[in-house]
Amino acid sequence: MRKSKVAAPTDEVIMALDNVPVELTAQYIKQSTATLYLALQQGRAPFGFASRNEKTGTWTYNISPGLLVAYKRGSLPMYRIEDIQRMAADGINRILDQRLTAINRAVGLLAGGAS
Repeated sequence: MRKSKVAAPTDEVIMALDNVPVELTAQYIKQSTATLYLALQQGRAPFGFASRNEKTGTWTYNISPGLLVAYKRGSLPMYRIEDIQRMAADGINRILDQRLTAINRAVGLLAGGAS
């Protein structure tokens, strides 16, 4: 039995939507729906997210048409989580170093002014 090929939606079809359904997204970027559901739930899809209702356990999916088109076209900036963690750690370390320098200066001024 052969699977029928469904034509992938166009950018215009995607952009006409407020929220792109997961099934349509799968056709558009040629991925399985299972892969997309998991990526959205894990926060690994840069074009959308999933929210879980704690009472019912059901998931709601939100896929941005603009981000999805940019993702497919390769114009959506993407970073690996390791890169983001490194950039955050570097920024925090810079701030801590600046504060430590300021504290040392203040202590030096107080010590010099007390003599």
